[in-house]
Amino acid sequence: MNKYRSAALVLATCAAGLSVAACSAGSSAASSSSTSSALPDQSASAAATGPAIAGRTISVKGSLGSFPVPAAAKIGENISGGQSVVIVFGSVTPADVSSFYASALPKAGFDVTTNAMVTKAGDSGALIEFTGHGYKGNIDALKQFPGPSLAGIGDTNVTTIIFSPTK
Repeated sequence: MNKYRSAALVLATCAAGLSVAACSAGSSAASSSSTSSALPDQSASAAATGPAIAGRTISVKGSLGSFPVPAAAKIGENISGGQSVVIVFGSVTPADVSSFYASALPKAGFDVTTNAMVTKAGDSGALIEFTGHGYKGNIDALKQFPGPSLAGIGDTNVTTIIFSPTK
């Protein structure tokens, strides 16, 4: 396993923790609020909105084929394991990730089930859950990644996307 795949596994674990925290907080609507133990001190707000963020698509493994990402995203990982796909990117703030995917996911044929901004003790993140094209997915964006700096993308404005089949 190379150093990038190890980083992706760390991020996937962090993303899963953020998603589980939001689920246990009861978030399910597209503009719901959630909290996370991944960030210090709790307070939550609805998903960010604002001007359109430019995007592009990247190729991904499996039947999905491609997926939208913000144009400014610096891709650190784009891997598959079994039937799941993990994409990790940096250089885009959590608020911009939330805003971008609020419009990009529906345009790409996905249903957004949760899009929430989370703020705790001055740190922030975004949590987005979606379904479509036979997949369910979670997008977790953190202003400050709590682990070590990730090769190629650093430790600020880190986003993890995890897809798995709905079957």
